[in-house]
Amino acid sequence: MLRRREGDRGFGPEALGELALAAGVILFGALVLYETTQIRVTPAYAKVGPRVIPYIVGAGLVLVGVWLAVQALRGRLVVPSAESEDADPRLPTDWQTVGMLAAALVVYLLLIERAGFVVASALLYFGAAFAMGSRRIGRDLLAGAALAIVVYVAFTRGLDLQLPAGVFERFE
Repeated sequence: MLRRREGDRGFGPEALGELALAAGVILFGALVLYETTQIRVTPAYAKVGPRVIPYIVGAGLVLVGVWLAVQALRGRLVVPSAESEDADPRLPTDWQTVGMLAAALVVYLLLIERAGFVVASALLYFGAAFAMGSRRIGRDLLAGAALAIVVYVAFTRGLDLQLPAGVFERFE
């Protein structure tokens, strides 16, 4: 039988949120592992192929999820401390900010294929900055575009990976 350490509170209703998080992490890890089996591997890969890193990530997610569940079931719940957060954990969730971030992600999802990686990523950066309180529209759009262009060039030219060009397809 496990002995309770100082700080253990036992299993109670407050552990349900942490158990839900643990279950979500385990399910996501299992999904990554399943989807990794769907990656086609050509005979050209002898030992290390395109499945290695996704298998490591998936297994790591499952292990972390199991660890979180064990900690929650033991009653070792996360207790916010003044030193661990820049924000006050007692304040309510800012749903307006969460909603704006979610909207920025939906816009990104809708634009990535149509407008391309650079436009969608620049608008995502701008939307996230705006949601977090920045009102310097020009600077944020310029910074988002610059970052998106650097990442696009690094991936398409440096790593030879294809990202959606969208409106810049004619310049390829």
